[in-house]
Amino acid sequence: MPPLADHLTLLRTVVSGIAARRDYTLEQVDDLRMAVEEAAVLLLRHGDGTPLELRAAVDEYQLQVELSTKVSTPETVIDPSSFSWMILQALTDGLSTTVEGTTASLTLVKQRHHADHHAEGQG
Repeated sequence: MPPLADHLTLLRTVVSGIAARRDYTLEQVDDLRMAVEEAAVLLLRHGDGTPLELRAAVDEYQLQVELSTKVSTPETVIDPSSFSWMILQALTDGLSTTVEGTTASLTLVKQRHHADHHAEGQG
């Protein structure tokens, strides 16, 4: 994806489409959409203008989304004490960031919970 904020809608749409097809609840799909946008914005701020890459892996229990881009300096993209990190933690079930060489990545994990699972927990 080109490293432009105008293209964030495409990322959100792709991830929400994957989650919806895997029977994630609407709340989980919304969480993923917001998390992907937040992660992409963080990477775009640190990127060197190269395209942003998205990789998604799904299994029976979770969806893992990795966003990565080249950065101009091999520094940590996210400060774990930042507000953005707290937002990403609240929206996901797993979160990690890596910088290998000049490539920075953010990985988001969302566990799949069926709607009836939530209903069982509330009853």
